[in-house]
Amino acid sequence: MFSKKTAALLMLSGIICTPDAGAQNNSSPYSMLGIGDIEAGQFGRYTGMANANVALGDSRYVNSSNAASLPRLADHLYAFDITMRFKQVNYSGAGVKAPFNKTSDFSVRKASLGFKINKRWGSALGLQPFSTSAYSFIADKYIQGSSETAITDNEGEGGVNQFYWANGYQLTKHTAVGLTASFLFGSMRQTETLYGSNSPQAVITTTQNTYLRNYYLNFSVQTGLRLNSAWEAKFGLTFSPKTDLFAELTREVKSEDGVLIKKVKTQNDYFTLPHSVNIGAALVRNNKRTYSMSVQHQAWTPLKFSGTHYRLVNSSRVSLGYQQSGTVNTFNKWQYERGFFQAGVYAGQSYLEIRNKRLMDFGATIGIGRNGRNSPIGAVFALEAGRRGTASSDILSENYVNINITFSYQGVVGVKRKYD
Repeated sequence: MFSKKTAALLMLSGIICTPDAGAQNNSSPYSMLGIGDIEAGQFGRYTGMANANVALGDSRYVNSSNAASLPRLADHLYAFDITMRFKQVNYSGAGVKAPFNKTSDFSVRKASLGFKINKRWGSALGLQPFSTSAYSFIADKYIQGSSETAITDNEGEGGVNQFYWANGYQLTKHTAVGLTASFLFGSMRQTETLYGSNSPQAVITTTQNTYLRNYYLNFSVQTGLRLNSAWEAKFGLTFSPKTDLFAELTREVKSEDGVLIKKVKTQNDYFTLPHSVNIGAALVRNNKRTYSMSVQHQAWTPLKFSGTHYRLVNSSRVSLGYQQSGTVNTFNKWQYERGFFQAGVYAGQSYLEIRNKRLMDFGATIGIGRNGRNSPIGAVFALEAGRRGTASSDILSENYVNINITFSYQGVVGVKRKYD
C-alpha cells in the first residue's frame, strides 16, 4: 500500500515524542497517517445523539448513515440540509506546551438533498468529507547511518471527499432496504523541509502529492415492530465491503536553492479501506421519546497496515442517544415536530495503536433543534466534547470540542398528487 512507501507517514514517533510538536489550524497530527482522520459521524440531525442513528429516520432531514431510512422522507417535498462545524482541540502529553497546544478551524462539512421518487422509494444526493489530513509540526529526525539528528518542518493538507447517491426502498410496512453508491476522490499534499542541526537554512525539501479515487458501496436495512400502543422498536444494519482506493503519487526532492534533485511518479498504487459494520436499535415512545444505540466495527487488523511505532488495528465504537421530540397534532391530524432536545455519549477504540498502546476515543453530546411550523426552514445546534488518546503522558492526546450547526429547508417537489 502506498503509505508504506511514504517516508512522511513513518514519522509518527516524531510527533508523539518531540517537545516542539505543535499545530495551528489543523485537524490532528495523527492525520498524517494513511488517508487522514476518517470521520466517525455523518453530521446533521443526529449529531446531538452521538450519531446513534442507524435505526432511525426522519421526514425532514436526510439520514446519510442508512439509506434504508429515505422512504421516511415526506411525500411531495424535497429536503435540503447543510452542516457547518467549528472545532477546537487542545493537545496534551508528549511534551507539548503552550502556545503550541491549541488548534481550531471552521468549515462546511456536509450538504445533502433528499426526495421521494414514489411512495416506496426515497433517494438522496450528498457531498461530505470522508477523511481529512491537515497538520503542521516540527520534529527531530535521525540521519540514517549516523547518530546525528536534523530538524524537520512537516506540513500536510487535503483528504478524501465522498459524493454519494443513496436509495432506499420500502419492502413492507416496517422493513426497508437501501444502497449508497459513493465516489471517493481527493488529494493530499505532504511537505517535509529538512534543516541542518545548527543552521536555520533549509537543506532539502521533499513534496509528495497523492491522488486517490474509487467507488465505495454501503448496503443497509431497517426494520421494526409495534410492541404496544405506546412503544415501537426499530432496528438498523449497514455494511461496507473492503475497498481499494487507487492511488497516484508524485514525489519531488529539491535543494535549498530550489533545484530539482529527483522526481518520482507512481501510478499503480492503492490504499485499502476495511469492511465496516454498523448495527443499531431504538425504542420510541409515542413518537416523542427515543432511546437509541449504535455499534460500529471496522476490520483494520487483517490489512497488516503498520509503520514506525504504530499500526492500524480493529476499531469499535458504541454510541447511546436520547431524543425528546416536541411533536404536536394539528387540527387536520397532521403531526408536526416543532423542536427536539438530544443527548448522547460514545466510547470506543480507535484504529490507531501507538507504541503498543491503543488510542481511546470517548465523549458526550447535546443538541437542540427547531422547525418552523409555517416556514420551510429548520435548524439544529449540537455540541460535542471528547478526548482521543491514552493515559500515557508520552503519547499525544487530543481534547476536542465541536460545535455543529445544521440548517434544513423543505420545498415542494411539484403539484401535489397521488403517486402512480
